[in-house]
Amino acid sequence: MVASWKLAFGLIVAGIFAGTILSGCSETLPLASLPDITKLPQNVLNKDQQQKAMNQMIEKGQAQQAEAAKQAERGK
Repeated sequence: MVASWKLAFGLIVAGIFAGTILSGCSETLPLASLPDITKLPQNVLNKDQQQKAMNQMIEKGQAQQAEAAKQAERGK
């Protein structure tokens, strides 16, 4: 009977200790930013639409790189 009380007391103390540690961590560590799934598109792109979107992203990236190179040259 005494052993079961010691076990119960030990579990309670361990639970309080773990809760204290975890609550302290949650206050100091930022939460991971999760994507907002409410803004996901309602349809899926077909192959042609996917290729068009990829080409647009590639062109945009190349344009940004060219602009960054121009700004770097102007800064020298």
